Parts: sequence; structure tokens; C-alpha cells
Amino acid sequence: MTMPRQLNADSRLPAGLMSLSIMQVLGVVWRRKAIILTCIVIALSGAIIANGVITPRYTATASIIVEPNRQKLLEFDSVMSNMPVSMETMQSEVQVLKSPTMARRVVDSLGLTALAEFNPALEPRRDGVSDQVKSAVKGVFKPVIAWLRDDPADRRGIELAEAPGAWDVPPDELQRDRGETRVIGRFLEKLNVEIQGSSRVITVSYTTTDPQLSQQVTNAIAQEYIDDQVRLKSETTAGANTFLGGRMEQLRGEVEAAERAVEEFRATTPIVSEDDGTLLAEQIFSLNRKRIDAQLELDTVNERLMRVTAAMNARGGTAAFDGVQSPVIDSLRLEEMRLRQVESELLSTLGPKHPKVVTLRSELSKRRQQMAEEAERLLSNLQSEKQIAEQRLGSIEHSVGNLQVNSDDLNAAQIKLRALQREADATKEVFEAFLGRYKETAQLDYEQSQARVLSLASIPTGPSFPKTSLNYAIAVVLGCGIGGLIVLLLELSVRGFRDAEELERAIGLPVLAVIPKVAAGNVVGVGLDRFLAEEPNSAFAEAHKGVYAALRVDRRKHSLGNILLVTSSMPNEGKSIFSRSLCTSLARGGLNVLLIDCDLRASEAEPRLGLSDYILGSCPLEQAVRVADDSSLSMLTPGKAASDPLAVLRSPKLAKFLEAAATQYDLVCLDTPPVLAVSDAATLAEMADQTVMVVRWMRTPRHFAAATLQRLRRNRAQLAGVVMTQAKLTRSAKSNPYLVGYADRSFRKYY
Repeated sequence: MTMPRQLNADSRLPAGLMSLSIMQVLGVVWRRKAIILTCIVIALSGAIIANGVITPRYTATASIIVEPNRQKLLEFDSVMSNMPVSMETMQSEVQVLKSPTMARRVVDSLGLTALAEFNPALEPRRDGVSDQVKSAVKGVFKPVIAWLRDDPADRRGIELAEAPGAWDVPPDELQRDRGETRVIGRFLEKLNVEIQGSSRVITVSYTTTDPQLSQQVTNAIAQEYIDDQVRLKSETTAGANTFLGGRMEQLRGEVEAAERAVEEFRATTPIVSEDDGTLLAEQIFSLNRKRIDAQLELDTVNERLMRVTAAMNARGGTAAFDGVQSPVIDSLRLEEMRLRQVESELLSTLGPKHPKVVTLRSELSKRRQQMAEEAERLLSNLQSEKQIAEQRLGSIEHSVGNLQVNSDDLNAAQIKLRALQREADATKEVFEAFLGRYKETAQLDYEQSQARVLSLASIPTGPSFPKTSLNYAIAVVLGCGIGGLIVLLLELSVRGFRDAEELERAIGLPVLAVIPKVAAGNVVGVGLDRFLAEEPNSAFAEAHKGVYAALRVDRRKHSLGNILLVTSSMPNEGKSIFSRSLCTSLARGGLNVLLIDCDLRASEAEPRLGLSDYILGSCPLEQAVRVADDSSLSMLTPGKAASDPLAVLRSPKLAKFLEAAATQYDLVCLDTPPVLAVSDAATLAEMADQTVMVVRWMRTPRHFAAATLQRLRRNRAQLAGVVMTQAKLTRSAKSNPYLVGYADRSFRKYY
């Protein structure tokens, strides 16, 4: 026995349908082509029937362009401004074209009410199955509905509605209005108005069963839209003229009243012109200057008087002469100084009572008296000057006050006059503006629309619905889609693996061979030996030989022994048939092979001596091993049923037996039970040098295969590869490189 080797492939989830290559997908499509072609034929048949049953409809299209900057003959924007070009404006124009008002005008102008295509009342009544079902359902639930509607509040509403004068619409007119509403509703259902991208072009399309009628209706809608704009501007102009005419008369009276108020104010106010105010201002300015001079003069006199009075009170009357320029005062002072000098000279020689001294002093007193009288006179003059200055200043201030009062009155009068004049001028300007606008709009005959028809609708040459080519294309696509969906569901419903490539991608192990399926009689009982004897070079036999060749390469590469364990995930996967076929083919080829059936739990009905008998010691090995007559194949059956199969499989005797058999035989094959059923295979995996897992084509579930690999790896099994059994050549060989040789006719001579 050798140490287990680690495989590079990891256990992974099984690959799904999405992991298929392009060639495999094409192979699936080719294999299921009948389903896809059937779906396409059914879809095309439906499209042909639909194109023949549906009434053809024709669509006519006209284009309208909105031009905001049309040539202006007059300043019409002042009466009605042009609409700005914006997406909101264009959407508004689309709604105008789709409005019931415009639809009613077109219906009336073309007389569409008389056509059954627009008037439901003219259509022949055909009660179909759906109508009969509706009537029957209404008849069944009519009592319930009547009971639910039997509400006092509802009866009160009905009484009010049926009261005299509540509804003044006659029944005939009400019925007519309902009919017109239905006609307009059906008319608008066939209308389509769209904006061409971000341009100013609006397309108007209309669809009917008559191509000529579609053209007429489309052109009528476009022309009615243009006429509606002209009509709107004409009505706006007429309304503006009426408004301007009435406003003119009102403004004329306001102008006359304003001018009359100005003249009356001029007549009652003593104002000649604006120059009066200027002259009065000049007089006030001159008197203000005089008032300033008088005030300065009074201040000067007051200052002198205060200074003289203060000096006289402090130093006597002669102090009044200080700073005074006067010849009389100067002479009196000189005379006083001379007399004092003479007195001083006389006193130096004469006594004070000398007559000359007395006379001199009398003369000196006289001079002092004259100086006092002169000081009193000077003070009196200053007081007189003060009084005169005060009187002059008061007179000037009085004159200024009178002029200021006159100036205020003059300013108030001028302000009021200017206000009256401005009001009169403003009213006159408004009147003149309205007069000019009135004359302008009175002569205006504006018949130019802001939009124009860019292209009129022509008679459609072919129906717009149904589009036969498009319907056929849709039918083909729909048929392919439904067929592909059915194929996808069928492929997803497959539990197992479709081919070897998918199996190899899913489990990460090499696929040693794909065993083709043969008739059941060739593999059951002695039929298998007979089939291999009669067909030693068949595809079935060659596939088994290829497995052994791959095992030998793997064994030499990794220096492994010759004990091979064959197992599967669940029963009926062809594991035992593969083991027998492999051993029989190799034995017929000259190899010494031992096949041991290790399924101790499913013993034969009439058991012969076998493995359990030998291990438990009830018989010798020579009696348990059976050798084929026509080949070198030795077989060891399970033997009698063991109460504890694991005790047999874990027996050291079995391990020694396998070691001895490996030296005597070229190949020792252990046919074990399914891994997911019992743990026998996992127990024997440690004793085997190579392990091969059998997967049945299209039957072994993917998750079963993944679980089996996981359990085998957990028990240190040396996984050599996988064998796919019972593959049908007619369904998978052409897309499977493992089976192409078996299916291609050019290879038939080898099998």
C-alpha cells in the first residue's frame, strides 16, 4: 500500500446550464430543434391569422411649425404679445390641438357624426358572448344592487333632481349632448400629436380605416389650428379697440378737468410768473446782509458803552476818554497837564495858600469840571448810538419777517401749481398715448398666425396597422423565445450530467471513459460474458479497455498499487456491470484479474461461499474464489449475509488478503456498495490504491455526485477519475469528444 496522494482538484458545486460553451449550446438547440420550429410555426400561424382578421388602419401626418418671430407690420405685441418658444409653450400648443373644442369644430366641419366609425350610435348592435354573460350577471345581481341603492338619502337626492325647475335641459338635447361627447371621445382616440425632439415642429397624425379620410381629417385639424390662432388675435384686437374707445372718453374728461383746475388756481392766486419768487428771494438776501451789518454795529456800540461805563465806575469820569480820539479831549488833557506842571513849580517856591497857587488850583478845577462834562456828553452820545442801532436792527428784522412770510406763501402756491400742472400733463400724455394706440388698432386687419403648416398630409399608401412584416418578425422572435424557454426548462429539469465535459467541470476529476448504453440482454447475467466474447472490439468493450489504460498511466505516474475500488453515489448506476465488464475484458486480454464483490448487505438468494465466509473463518480461500473457465478472471462473491458487514470489511485478515492478492493478480477490483447508501465503500477506500466513481448519464443528481466525492475525500480515497455509464450515442455523441468515435460512421469499421 502506498500513501494517499493529494489531488489538485477541489470539491465544488456542480456546474449548471449557464456553464455550457457556445458549441454545446448550439448542440442543445439542434437536439431540441423540433420544439423550437414547432413554436415558430405556431407563432407565424397566429400572425398570419391576425393580419388577415384585423381591419387595416391608415395614418396620415401633417407638420406644423411655431414661429414666434414673424414679420411685424405694426406694433401688435402691445395689444397681444407673441408666445415665447419654450418646452412649456410647445406642450401647451399640443394640448390645444388635442382639446375637445378643436375636435368639435373639425367634426362639425367634416360632418364626421354621420360616419359609423366615429358615431357609436350608427354601429349595428352585435351581442357577443361577453355581452350575454354581462347581461346574465347583471340579472342575477340586480335585486342586490337595487337593495343597496334603496337609501333614504339617495331617494331624497332623486326627488330633488326630479323637482320642477331643477334641470332645464330637455331629454332630446341631453341625449344629443351625450352622443356628441361619444363622437368627440372616439375622434380624440385616433388623434396623435407630438413634438419633434427639441424643435418647434409639431406633428399631427390621424388614423382611420379610410386613407383618404385620414388625410382630410389631418389637414382639417392643422388648418383649424391656424384659423383658431387668427380668430383669437382678431377677437383680441376687437376687444382692445372697444377698451381703448371707452378709455378714451374717460381720459378726455380727466384732461379737461385737470387743465381747468390749473387755470382756476392761476386766477385766484396773485402770482404772475416764476420771476416773482426770484425777486422776493433777492430782497430777502439783501435784507439779511443789512441785518448782519446792523447787528455788528449794535455789538460794537454795546462793547464801547460797557467799556466806558466800567472805566468810569473804576477810575472816575475821565476814564471815559480812554481810547477816544477827540481834539477837545486832547486839548483839555494838555491844559490839565500844563496847569499841574505850573502848580508843581509854584508849590516848590510858594506856599499852598499863595494867591497864585489858589488861582491856579481854581483854574485846574475848572478844567476838570469841563472834562467831566465832556465825559458825560460822550457817554450820552454812546447811549444814543446804541438806541439808534437797536432801532435800525429791529426795523430790518421786521422787514425780513414780512418778506419770509410772503416767500412761504409764494412757495406753497408754486408747489400746488406745479402739482396741478404735472397732473394735467400726465393725464394729457396718457390720453395722447391711448389716442395713438386707438388709431393704430382701429386700422389693424391682422390675419397672420404665429404658426404655419410646414407640410400637409398626403394620402397614405399603406396601412400603419397591422404591420405585416413586423408582425411576422415578432412572431418569429416570439416563437424562438417560447421555444428557447421550453428548451431551457427541459434542460434545467435534467437531474444529471449531459456529457463528460460538464461532468469534468463539475467535479474536478478526469472522465476516464463514457460507456455507451447497450441492450439490457447483453449485460444481465451470462449475457454480459456472451456479449464480450462475441464483440470483443465493440465500443462498449473498448471503453472499458480505455479505462484500464488511463488507470495504468496514473498508477505508474504516482507509483500506486493495483487495487482498484469501484463505487457510485446510488444504486442502479451500472457500477457492478462496469466492474464485471472491465474485469472480463481485461481477463480475456490475458491479464490475471480478481473481482471481489464487497456488497455484503445485498447477498444472493442462494448464497455461495464467498468473502464473508473466508474472513469469518468458515471456509478456505480456495473454496471461496471461483475461476472462470474461458478466461483468467477470478471472482469472489459476497458470501453469506453477515450480521456486521463493517466488522468483515475492517478485519485485518481482509487487509492481509488484499496485500497478498495485489502481488498475485495484475488487477484487484473491489465492487463496493453505493457511497451514499452505506459506509462500506468509504471504509474500503483506505485499502484501495485507486478509486473510480461511476456516474450514470443524465440520471445521477449533481448534488449526489458532489456529496459522494466529499465523503470519499474525507476517507482519504485515491480518486483516479470518473466513468459515465449508459450514455445514449444518438443524443450526445456528436457534441461529445469522448463519444465522437463511437457515433461517427467513419469509425464504425473499428468496432
